[in-house]
Amino acid sequence: MQPNTVFCALSRQRNRLAKGFGLVAGLAAPTAARAHGGEGLLAADAFRAWSVTPEISGALLLILVIYIRGALRRRSVAAPASASRHVLFAGGILALFLSLQSPIDPMGERLFLAHQIQHLLLRMVGPMLVVLARPQGLLIAGTPEVLRRWLLAPMLANGAVSGLYNWMTGPLTAFVLFLLSLYVWQIPPIHNAALLDPLIHWAMHLTMLAGGLLFFAMIFGRRDLPTTPPHSLRIALLFAGIVSNILLGAITVFKTTVLYTAYDIEGRLFGIAPLSDETAGGFILWVPGSMMLIIAIMIVVFDWNRTEGKRLDRGHDMAGSGKAGSPAQAAAARKRLALLLGLGVLAMFSLIIGTAVFILSIG
Repeated sequence: MQPNTVFCALSRQRNRLAKGFGLVAGLAAPTAARAHGGEGLLAADAFRAWSVTPEISGALLLILVIYIRGALRRRSVAAPASASRHVLFAGGILALFLSLQSPIDPMGERLFLAHQIQHLLLRMVGPMLVVLARPQGLLIAGTPEVLRRWLLAPMLANGAVSGLYNWMTGPLTAFVLFLLSLYVWQIPPIHNAALLDPLIHWAMHLTMLAGGLLFFAMIFGRRDLPTTPPHSLRIALLFAGIVSNILLGAITVFKTTVLYTAYDIEGRLFGIAPLSDETAGGFILWVPGSMMLIIAIMIVVFDWNRTEGKRLDRGHDMAGSGKAGSPAQAAAARKRLALLLGLGVLAMFSLIIGTAVFILSIG
């Protein structure tokens, strides 16, 4: 297929999707791969193509300044945030910055592989680190008083807003949104159209970031409330996420035709063959994406063990009621629980690796 033919077909797809997104009809035909500056990018300049823009870098810097201001204001409280939480938050902001402002962004319009690395940072790494830092208190403390009084306080007290947030961070809703934020954008016509239209591309990035934040807010929720999902359910949802990564990654790795033809309008960087590029991108979906969720499972297992350990130390059994016996018996029960949970994680990890080896052997 000639590049002009590919471009015309993708333009028609873009126009149909633009109407679905409510875009203004009659937009001028897009230039090739113009969504985030990938057009005209040379391989020799690819790793120097930093694109620092005020709407992204400025917003991330503002969030970081508010966080630091909140940390300084709360440094004298009885239990200030630990250094590890600060490192986690800074790492999450850095991951988001790299995904959207580093050379990964323009390279992601010319390589499917680079685009999947960008999505890994934007949808998993950044949200995981930010949520694990538990920055809500510091961000509220660092917000100027006038905004806290007239904006944050009314929002936090609004039942509709809190109800919407609770619904979106519910186990089923958060998982479905997290899954859709990956699967929908991997549909070839939608993915190709996102490379050609900036607004669709931004919708892709925003939904991925939002899906990741909501999902990990549910997974790493700390408060032990009746509405909080049990640790076993969180692990089950993470495991389901791993299975979805393996499925989509395997499909992308073992397909025999090129699906994401928008990358070929100006040619893929570094002379990488289209099929090889998409195979490598599928590997990113499959292995690093699944490994991030395995790390999340380990964190949840650790928190589960710690929570049950506190119950045992208070003299309760693992169900939270009744007596567990002497301190020695409680310690023994805690060790057995840790061993059980550790073996469960090992079993899941072995299943994932075994599935990957089996699919590779038959591929």
